[in-house]
Parts: sequence; C-alpha cells; structure tokens
Amino acid sequence: MKILIVDDDYDQRHLRALLLLRAGFEASKAGDAASAKAIAAAEHPRAAVIDLRLPTIEDGMALIRDLKGLDTAMRLIVLTGVGAHVLDARPERIFVDQLLVKPAPTADLIDALRGGLQDDPAKGPAAVAGQPAH
Repeated sequence: MKILIVDDDYDQRHLRALLLLRAGFEASKAGDAASAKAIAAAEHPRAAVIDLRLPTIEDGMALIRDLKGLDTAMRLIVLTGVGAHVLDARPERIFVDQLLVKPAPTADLIDALRGGLQDDPAKGPAAVAGQPAH
C-alpha cells in the first residue's frame, strides 16, 4: 500500500518513512502542504499520514481538505503533537479516519494503516486513539 507521509520535521518524516518501509508499505515524503498535494496528485497514495503543524495548524487543516478533494477514498491519518480537541472542534474532523497523538507508538500507526484495508468507507471515520469517531 502506498502511503504519503507529510511532516515539516525532516527527522520525523524520514524516520517514519523508514519504519513504514520496514513494515511493508511504500512511502513517499513531503515536508509541506504544496509538495504533499503534488505528490498525492501524481502518485495516488491509498493513505496519508499528516502532521497538523505544517508549520501552522491552518496549513494542516487546509491539506486535509485538499487531499480529500483530490481523492475521497484516501485514508487520512493525523499524527500530531497537538491535542485531539483541536481537530475535534473543526469541520475537517469528518475527513480524518484516524487521529494519533505524538508520541504514538509505531505499532499504532501501522495498525491504523492496515486496519484501513478492511474499513467500510460507508461507515465514516474509524474510532480514534481510544475515542469514538465523530
């Protein structure tokens, strides 16, 4: 499964890509929203792992909307250091399939990506990090 990793922190982005490659995923990387949109349009990943601060939360929210606009079937997993309440209070939450708060174990991210293979898109967002979906 092809994954797009979006994080403005170089080390986080590359470490996450290595871990996902090791788990059997194909990983493309983007350090900003513009690069992420270009990669998504060209490569059509099945899922994106997005940090909300790119470098601002508004950049991350815009990217969520833009990626869903490109491909409504793309799974969006937000992996962020900001609390869940920030995303829960926003309309973009409906587009997010999984929310993980840093430092989330790599196993949780891999489970979120693999779990998406069996999810029924008609059911809406999956339950998130111990919280019910909205």
